[in-house]
Amino acid sequence: MSFPRNIVGALVLSALLAAPAYAQNHAVWIAAKGGGFNALTSLDSAGTADFKKVGYDVGGAIGVDLQRYVAIRADFSFARNQLRSAGTPTGDRLNRFFYDAAVQLQLPTAIGVTPYVFAGGGAVTLHEVGTSGQNTTKATGTAGLGVSYAVPGTGFGVFAEGQGWLYKAKDLGGSLAGYDKTQVEIAWGGGVSYGLPF
Repeated sequence: MSFPRNIVGALVLSALLAAPAYAQNHAVWIAAKGGGFNALTSLDSAGTADFKKVGYDVGGAIGVDLQRYVAIRADFSFARNQLRSAGTPTGDRLNRFFYDAAVQLQLPTAIGVTPYVFAGGGAVTLHEVGTSGQNTTKATGTAGLGVSYAVPGTGFGVFAEGQGWLYKAKDLGGSLAGYDKTQVEIAWGGGVSYGLPF
């Protein structure tokens, strides 16, 4: 687990970043975020196993506003929730470590509110709580949207954001062995950000 822990450490720094909360044409920003997490899809064709039970996610982002309307961002999210079987929680919990990069399109306004959307790709490392040596890393696509508000006269801001990931859940071990459906998982919540113009 040292690899994900290192990523968490590195991105907890970036956790002081996230959605752009200012209107400068060029800025570097960091954000911290947290909220709820769950899957939208089932793990099997019969629909008897899923991760639809709501869990939690925490993470951060770092980004650069290339110009007023376009930014690039790198995100890290840690998420956990519980496997259900026939709608009943099983007690088996799955950790996810998402790390991805995206292009962000944003529309700053004169009142400090900035709606934005982003899309990109990366990877997710899956770890079943209570196991060792069974981690699996999968390629993932990501997309999201949000809105931020810049606190006037400061580099600080607040934001609300939703982000989703798409990956193939196959070749997993432990209680997840045998499942192979593509997963769509989402996180939603909010956070704080800080930006420095350049």
